[in-house]
Amino acid sequence: MNIRAIMATPVCFTIPLLLLLAGPAAAEQKQGFVHLGHGPHLFIDDDLIAESKGIRKVTQHPRRVLDSPVLGWKEHTTQPYVTVIRDAQSGLFRMWYNYDIGTEAAIAYAESTDGVEWKLPTLNIVGPDNRLLKIGRSPEHGSYGVSVVDDGPDASDKARRYKMMWWSGTTEPAGVGVAFSPDSLHWTVHEGNPVLPFYPHDHPNAGIGVGDITDAFYDPIRGRYGALFKLHGLPHDGWPAGPRAGKAFRRLVGASHSADFIQWAPPWRVIVPETRDEGLLEFYGAGGTIARGPLLISFVRMLHDDYAPEPGGEPTGIGYTTLATSRDGVHWRRHDDIFFDRNPHPGAWDRAMTWIGSAVPVDDELYLYYGGYARGHKVEPTKERQIGLAKMRTDRFVSVEPSGHHSGTLRTIPLHVAPDPGAVLVLNADASAGGRIRVQVRSAGGQVLCGFAFDDCVAVMSDGLELPVQWKDSQQLPSDQPIQLEFELADAKLFAFDLTRD
Repeated sequence: MNIRAIMATPVCFTIPLLLLLAGPAAAEQKQGFVHLGHGPHLFIDDDLIAESKGIRKVTQHPRRVLDSPVLGWKEHTTQPYVTVIRDAQSGLFRMWYNYDIGTEAAIAYAESTDGVEWKLPTLNIVGPDNRLLKIGRSPEHGSYGVSVVDDGPDASDKARRYKMMWWSGTTEPAGVGVAFSPDSLHWTVHEGNPVLPFYPHDHPNAGIGVGDITDAFYDPIRGRYGALFKLHGLPHDGWPAGPRAGKAFRRLVGASHSADFIQWAPPWRVIVPETRDEGLLEFYGAGGTIARGPLLISFVRMLHDDYAPEPGGEPTGIGYTTLATSRDGVHWRRHDDIFFDRNPHPGAWDRAMTWIGSAVPVDDELYLYYGGYARGHKVEPTKERQIGLAKMRTDRFVSVEPSGHHSGTLRTIPLHVAPDPGAVLVLNADASAGGRIRVQVRSAGGQVLCGFAFDDCVAVMSDGLELPVQWKDSQQLPSDQPIQLEFELADAKLFAFDLTRD
């Protein structure tokens, strides 16, 4: 064999030899590796990617399932800040939304067996048609926005299984209010509301005063509650005022967290205008936050009050949704690509704005409930703010795929796989259009491991959410040692990977 052939042949190593060659320092460096814990592991951000060649990232888009709203002006919808939860035991879809009663927005409740066709049950609690929930002294106290968290049937405090957050408006001291319920219908308001106050624009604490958009969620990664709020920019920030922000000046997104849903950390800013943004971009909070593996994913409501829904038309405002991600629950990264855009058809009920408010896992899909506006931000709010539904396959937010050529490679950062004799690598991927995906395993130092080269891998050539990866002599990854996964993609899309038991 000539020298060129020798150099082209992968050198096969085993982990013990690598550690022997590298010495004790290599073992100590293990502390710097990312421990591959509970997945799935998505490629929305770049945190797991060490290098790639001939690869691009492509934002995917959910599909509308109807030409009409699932809940609309006939059901008195008036805001896009909706919560939908699917009961784990009965499978029943449950919705809490803002109901217009003339001068204020109350909180109403709806149910569905399939998430598409909804009914408003007679509750006999309070309000018109006996369909409203009583939050505080009157239905008006429910005011603006509604965000519900379900601790589940195993909740330690049954009386507080359901937790609600809303903005208390002008009927009480303005700010974030919370309430608790054993059944999601009968609520007890926290006596110490607001748990986070609103401050006027001329108050010393105006920069951390929560606005009228609140989105609460449970963070299972850190075992606490989280919330994303609308905060307000201040003149000294240097950003031009939003066209319809009034004294609020410029709309931003802030965050907070709590161990008990009552004591909340002072809000801090997480999403603000940046130099790369065009026009007077603002942010109407971020809703539908879900946890996927070690990643929190939220849906940012983007607002351009300086844009027109129709070319050459009046700038009544447009809105759409982008993604934001966090790996520590404190810092958030806003993604530039539009995730869910306005309806492209003039005259559509969701032509002007599409703001996602709630994300619900259903089998192998994600149901996304959004507020659609017909003609602009402030146009006919009691008639043209309705609730729609879009769907997408599970965890397919962003793909990595070949760019410009038929194939490319991507290598992860060093990962430490905990020992598990039943662990199998699976891919959320689509290689069904004549493509293939192969996986190669390298040491943390970059050497290909024996039996885990591309040529040893049985190519994945189908479409699925958990496609198993197998090598000729093994179906299980090397464990309890630092490795790098290298993916070879040919006419294929890779969305995520995970470890499951065989």
